[in-house]
Amino acid sequence: MKYSLAFITLFFINTSFAAEADHYTDRNQPLEDISAQVNLRANDYLRKGVAETNQLGACADSVASEELLYVNLRKYFGNHTKGQLVKDVLHDEEFTKRKIVLSKSIFESWSVWNGYLLGKKSAASSPLALSPMIQMGEQLVGIDKLEHMFGMGFSYFKRHYIGGKALRNVLKRGIALEKTILGGNMLATGVFSYGDLAANFNGMRFWNHMLQKRDDVLGAAKNIGPYVSCKNKKWVVVESNPIDLTKYIDASMDESINCNKFATKSGARKYDASMNRRSTEIQSLSCPMSENTLQNMVEKYSVVIESDSKKRSINHWIINTEGIDDVSYTNEF
Repeated sequence: MKYSLAFITLFFINTSFAAEADHYTDRNQPLEDISAQVNLRANDYLRKGVAETNQLGACADSVASEELLYVNLRKYFGNHTKGQLVKDVLHDEEFTKRKIVLSKSIFESWSVWNGYLLGKKSAASSPLALSPMIQMGEQLVGIDKLEHMFGMGFSYFKRHYIGGKALRNVLKRGIALEKTILGGNMLATGVFSYGDLAANFNGMRFWNHMLQKRDDVLGAAKNIGPYVSCKNKKWVVVESNPIDLTKYIDASMDESINCNKFATKSGARKYDASMNRRSTEIQSLSCPMSENTLQNMVEKYSVVIESDSKKRSINHWIINTEGIDDVSYTNEF
């Protein structure tokens, strides 16, 4: 693969923002479900974004009008540097979360040779080295998955639904980014997260549901939008259909179910060894923690991608059925 100078520059800028999640440490300790509070804040920000867009002029059935709405909404729905909702969940005490110290985490033995950003000495004191964990409905996830949904998810959405790119190509690009600027190499964290890929994909669905001009990629039966519509030349929040983020967050984002792969074989061995050290007579840690749950995710995302010449399903691109291993940079997919 050939990289332009701009792409390489982007790599070194973005690796400083990479974070990983630990779905194993303290996994059996109860954590308050904050989905109601997060959804409430999300819908408040939806109203703000819509109101701010209306101040700029009338809405219309056009790509330009649609994109103006997204510009304002993305001030609230984005990553930890741009999106206010993620900033709130990260920093507001209102939102209960579990912060895991790197030295006591599943990555306790990480070195710079496994992944520089997690292995360097300063990572031990970095609040962004490991994403805090939150409970959203039945699912325990890292806050990083919200970032992926809103950030990379929007990139997927724009390329596929607005730009007309084939879904297969959009998913492949997401994989390339996960292998490079988003973590999965030795210069970043060294963690190739299928959970991140699943979050990106479901974020694409979230953004498509915003106006629901196009059917859900999993089929029309999965249409759960719109959250906003254009009426009488004004954007209007569909109050009868509020955002519920638990409709997008599932076990595909749980890295104890949808297993990671790693930049190095030694990283994969260290991760596995750390699980073994945490295993007890009551519970043995492994990946996947539940084969049945993993198969449910395989089934959920079994929709065939017509643009794929091999007619593979979506699950091929976002679900890991092979367990913990090092990731191949040439023929993984």
